[in-house]
Amino acid sequence: MVFPARSKNLHQKLAMRGGGSGLLCTASPREVPGGRLPFRGERATSLSMMRKVRFSRPLPIMPDRRQFLAGLALGAGLGPALAQQSPPVMGGQRPAIQPMGPAQGESLRATAVPARLVSSESTESTLFRFLPENAPSTPAGIAPDMPILRFKPSGDARIALRNELAQPLALALRGMRRPLAGDALAGIAPGQNGHLVLPTTQGGSFLLQPGPGNPVREAVARGLHGLVIVDEAQPPEVDRDLALLVADWRLTDKGELAGDFGDLRDAARMGRLGNRLTVNGHLAPMEITVRPGARLRLRLANVAPARTIPLHAQKLTARVIAIDSTPCAPFDPLQKMVTLAPGNRCEMIVDCPREAGVEARVEAKFATPAPLLIIRTEGEPIAARGPVAALPDPGLPAAIKLQNAARADLAITGGWAREANPDPEAMRKAFPDPARIFQLNGGGIGDRPVEALGKPVLRVKRGREVVLALMNRTAWPQVIGVAGHSFRLLHPFDDGWEPYFLDTVYVGPGQTLRIAFIADLLGRHAIRSTIADHAEAGVATHIEVTA
Repeated sequence: MVFPARSKNLHQKLAMRGGGSGLLCTASPREVPGGRLPFRGERATSLSMMRKVRFSRPLPIMPDRRQFLAGLALGAGLGPALAQQSPPVMGGQRPAIQPMGPAQGESLRATAVPARLVSSESTESTLFRFLPENAPSTPAGIAPDMPILRFKPSGDARIALRNELAQPLALALRGMRRPLAGDALAGIAPGQNGHLVLPTTQGGSFLLQPGPGNPVREAVARGLHGLVIVDEAQPPEVDRDLALLVADWRLTDKGELAGDFGDLRDAARMGRLGNRLTVNGHLAPMEITVRPGARLRLRLANVAPARTIPLHAQKLTARVIAIDSTPCAPFDPLQKMVTLAPGNRCEMIVDCPREAGVEARVEAKFATPAPLLIIRTEGEPIAARGPVAALPDPGLPAAIKLQNAARADLAITGGWAREANPDPEAMRKAFPDPARIFQLNGGGIGDRPVEALGKPVLRVKRGREVVLALMNRTAWPQVIGVAGHSFRLLHPFDDGWEPYFLDTVYVGPGQTLRIAFIADLLGRHAIRSTIADHAEAGVATHIEVTA
């Protein structure tokens, strides 16, 4: 993923390199013809239709400081219901977490909820949600919000979870670089309870998601996500703190969530693409009213099953302060664009217009822009604030000694040819095993759901520098996430790196990117596609860090 600052030279350099995956738009007009979301063209719905959608009730998006925040697994193995012997669990482990202060906690349940997604006339759909035990009930037919949980930077945090779904559930916390504990890492059988304990020494915004080890594509498409926030000791002074979990739904003509999970036409190509954009589990846009000159902290995350979403801040002064749960030096994004691949996160401080009666937006910058957040200014102006200050140093190394690095290639092959007709019968013959549509290093490595972990792509001692070459030899984009670590995106000849850390990166068709990090967290850590269909079709492995 590439997050260029406002620099002409850097912009030119990125263009020559073929883009990457960050603040530059990776969804080209060719991929989004006519401003329509590319879901089986004949059934696609124009994004312009979304402008007509409004919710009569306000969405409670602003995190409340009294809300708790929970973090979950860096990676997970098989659930006990799926295997007689539980395989090794991925993720940094320690025998016990010693409390550092007052305990914090929250109880959640993972459950299915019925909802009508477009209007009261829509066919009822089933969504998945993490619901706090004390969450207020929502009106019949209205989907609950995706949860936003919050912890203070004091002591350890404990999440209790009851799995009310009909499938095993392991949990992951994307972005957390600290050791976690609890049986929720390995998986919770249907009807059972589990828990997870995390330290709150790493501040930031983290994605709560189904973890690897069990099939997850249906849960992802049905919206089983949440945001975990660990406050800084001295957070930036803002007027509103908003979380925007952006995704897309694939809806039928009757407004029902399409049930074609695991369709080979998705798994062997770009993954499951929807035709309606959502924010926090509701049809976009979200709308708020603020005073002129208000300063907002936006916590943006892409939780779509497969779609890369270019975001544009219109009539807003924006500064990026964190990328993939890691602080960075504040910078002005090029052309006010932030492009998020599935699993990417970005935090921005935005200053609203100083005049009343102005409508500013954060929009998906497709051929036909689609608003995600509409901000209207009203009332007396707020006094102007000073420059945006950097968040606390994340404690990651400023330099990585590449000459000492252990190196490995991760070559991705397979999938369906871009020019070939996606005939379902031909695909079934071509891919008799849907878990092996893609291959890693010619099939020499790979972790698959409901199977014991395979051979790691690399095994290193703790503290060793690592360089991985991510080689996309397929006709489709691949998005690779690394659990438990933040990496640098290297320049093509290892002559430098981008000035920020990532944990998820977009690799275009035919492209090779190199990433570098220091393996400082013991355990097995997933390296897999954040496109759920691709992860379950073979784009999944892990790195093992030993003492």
